Amino acid sequence: MTVDERLSQTIPKRDALSGSNPKKFAAIALLFMLAAISSNAQSQIETAPAQSPATATSSAPTLHVYTNLKQVPVLVLAHDYERMKPIDTSGFRLSLDSGPRFRPTYVRREGDDPISLAILIDASKPDNELLPPLIQAIAALPPDFLHPQDRVSVYAIDCALIRTTYDAAANPTVLADGVRRAMMPWQIRQTQNAELKKQKKAPLPPCRVRLPLWDSMADVLDDLDQQPGRRVLLAITDGEDTGSRSLWKDVMLHAQLHSEAVFGLLPNPTIIVEKSHETSEMFPFHSPFLNNHEDKFEQICVNSGGIQLQASEHTTMYRLKEFTQMLRERYILEFPRATTEEAGIHTLAVTYRKRNNLYIASAGISVPIASEEERRGANTIQPDPSREPTEGDRKVLSPKH
Repeated sequence: MTVDERLSQTIPKRDALSGSNPKKFAAIALLFMLAAISSNAQSQIETAPAQSPATATSSAPTLHVYTNLKQVPVLVLAHDYERMKPIDTSGFRLSLDSGPRFRPTYVRREGDDPISLAILIDASKPDNELLPPLIQAIAALPPDFLHPQDRVSVYAIDCALIRTTYDAAANPTVLADGVRRAMMPWQIRQTQNAELKKQKKAPLPPCRVRLPLWDSMADVLDDLDQQPGRRVLLAITDGEDTGSRSLWKDVMLHAQLHSEAVFGLLPNPTIIVEKSHETSEMFPFHSPFLNNHEDKFEQICVNSGGIQLQASEHTTMYRLKEFTQMLRERYILEFPRATTEEAGIHTLAVTYRKRNNLYIASAGISVPIASEEERRGANTIQPDPSREPTEGDRKVLSPKH
């Protein structure tokens, strides 16, 4: 039994919502919602135009098309959390509500699937070294890393939450203008403080942030709910909240239930090593997963299908391009919908049998349950029961705030 298989079996119930220990990322349990639908919400394709009653007997039959396959995007990285070469897709296994493991029906790379990307820039703190190069770095993403079919929204956390670009086609001009306008209040304060420093005067007091990190992320995710494609939130921040009304677990749960992967781009942290009678030495601390304390922003990322990345002022553009490559290289796992599944919150665990040291993070899925017409309709081709997944009986616990 590999490490990732053992982890999937030993995740305690409370971790279904709160996330597992930061060191245990080989198998990530996530949540998804099965929502009941009515027959008029089902996709129908008419094979012929509507006929009058007089010609109804000679009308062509109607083809009813039902959604029967689920898809889940899965981020797979090497043990050092770096991109890696393609792996043998036959090693993937899934488990629903801690039920028996099964192989996905089909696995492919995400490739050029359309992405709806929301970029949230935390400009509430003046000393974030990632902010100065952002306009140039984000504008450099199209067309090689963000494609014409991708949609982008740009937000900034300042004294208030600012939205300058919404669901726009990804092109350099639009992105550069959106980021520039989002960061304009921050840039004005930086210029004013630089002038005050020359005059040896105190800097301007920071404004009170009305929507701190969790509140702003919650609002951005609400916007993202309405958009198609593979939905992703990239938060450029230090990951520290300053008193939101929203709880971080609620933000994480929202992202899981709506299949919205959250990625973070953070400044490189440093460790100060004290030396007797010498100046302290500072050096980058690159791994975001070796901290013993609970990192709430990290939990949101890894339990929604994303990861934290770190950058400096000089590597911001490189890390942003790497982030988009990670999205394109995710694996899309397809599997059939079980006819017996019920509406509600369920858990999904993704593991990989052939290697025990991979980082696996799965985004959520939101799919309809089968209607009575679909289950028992005379014209419905019933699925092969031998190919349907078997759900376990593990119940999802409500989050403790």
